[in-house]
Amino acid sequence: MNSPLFKYILLCFMAIGAIGVKARTTDQLLISADSAYSAGEFASSVAIYNEIIKENGVSSEILYNLGNAYSRGGDYGKAMVAYQRALRLDPSNKKAAANIKYIDGKVLEANKSELRGKKYSLDSESESFFTSIKNFIVRGHSSNTWAVWAVVCFIAFIAATAIYIFSRNVALRKIGFFGGFAFIGISLITLIFAFMAASYQSPEGVIISPKVKLRTEASLTSQEAPINLTRGTLMKIIDIFPAGVDNPEWYKVRLNSDFVGWIQASDFEAIEL
Repeated sequence: MNSPLFKYILLCFMAIGAIGVKARTTDQLLISADSAYSAGEFASSVAIYNEIIKENGVSSEILYNLGNAYSRGGDYGKAMVAYQRALRLDPSNKKAAANIKYIDGKVLEANKSELRGKKYSLDSESESFFTSIKNFIVRGHSSNTWAVWAVVCFIAFIAATAIYIFSRNVALRKIGFFGGFAFIGISLITLIFAFMAASYQSPEGVIISPKVKLRTEASLTSQEAPINLTRGTLMKIIDIFPAGVDNPEWYKVRLNSDFVGWIQASDFEAIEL
């Protein structure tokens, strides 16, 4: 029984067994995380969900559950990061979108309390028309969704081409001819959209420390802004320091023209996974 075929079959069974054990382990962890959450042990739930992510990678649903655990534990910063990542992976995740809206309201109230009568705007800058279109493409729909539409339109193109080639009816041939051009064009456009969505890098992040004042330079000795921003505030990333590194020490961020400055990486977490 030392033949190569026997060894190959044995390895296959061992691999299948290992996959089964891992699946059971993941299921057990999920049950433990859910149980901890239901019991109000949110820190334990967070730790278990993070262990699942470390072992199996991320999914929109797991990130949503992780966000719930952070939120119920009072950490709106980490919760916002988790929800935003869940929405990046699956733009149709309405539960994550609803919770983001809820946290936005809580964070806005907390930031308003920090103004103490000072006249500063806390509204995020409105998007331009072209930015709105781009966000609809790259954030409103996943790359998989665009890819599915590209495949569907290509199949429709093949069907229209077949009608044009094999049909003897003049009207149907015209429909097949012009329809084929339309479907192949839409297929190419949605394929481009799929690549755009897949390669999109989100230039945003979230404040994760309870209260932070932005600085004028990437230095602890530089001047601080007069107003605190609170945990959970979503900011655009416009620069990093040092430049060209994967793990910067500082981020230059912007909420609007009133709040632009540098923040330490330990107080801030980029959304992009």
